[in-house]
Amino acid sequence: MLKYQDQNTDMTVLEGIEEYREYLVQNNKDKLRDFEGSQLIRDHDATHVIFGLDTTIEQESMLDTWVLWGTEFKWKYLLSYIGKQELKELQKKLFEEIGVLKLIYTALKIAPIKLKIILRALKMKKKWPFIAPKNLLEKRICDVRAEYGIIILSKEERHVKNPLEWSGSIKAN
Repeated sequence: MLKYQDQNTDMTVLEGIEEYREYLVQNNKDKLRDFEGSQLIRDHDATHVIFGLDTTIEQESMLDTWVLWGTEFKWKYLLSYIGKQELKELQKKLFEEIGVLKLIYTALKIAPIKLKIILRALKMKKKWPFIAPKNLLEKRICDVRAEYGIIILSKEERHVKNPLEWSGSIKAN
C-alpha cells in the first residue's frame, strides 16, 4: 500500500504526487508529461493522491467516478487530456489487448464500488478543485481530506477480485 492511500497520512499532496510518480518509475511505467504551459498531468496525479487510488484499470475507473462527482472541473480542460499522444497509444494498446467487452465487463463488475464513491462524493463538504492551486498541494493530505470531507476507499473497499491483466498492468495494491 502506498502511504497516500492511508486516510490519515500526514504527507503533503506534493509528497504524495512524488510517491505516486516514483511508484510508476519503480514499475517501469512512463510518466505522462504536461504540455508546455499545462499542469493537467500534475492535476490528474493529484487526484490519484487525494482520492487514494493507484493505476490499475479498476482504480483508474474508480478515479474517473471520483473526478466526475467529487471535483470541480471544466470539460474542455479534462478533454485536453485525450489529445496526448502517449495516452492515445496507451488506449490503442489497451483496446487491442483487452477489447471493448472486457472493459465493459470490468466497469460493470466494479459498479457497486463506483456507487459507493458517488455516495461519498455527494457527502463531501466541498468539491476538490481539479486544477489544484499550489497552496492546496503544500497542505497535508489528511488536512485536505478533512477540509473537503473526503473519505477514501479502504484497501478492502477498493480490492477487486481477479483484476484485469494486460501488458500495461501494475500489480494491484
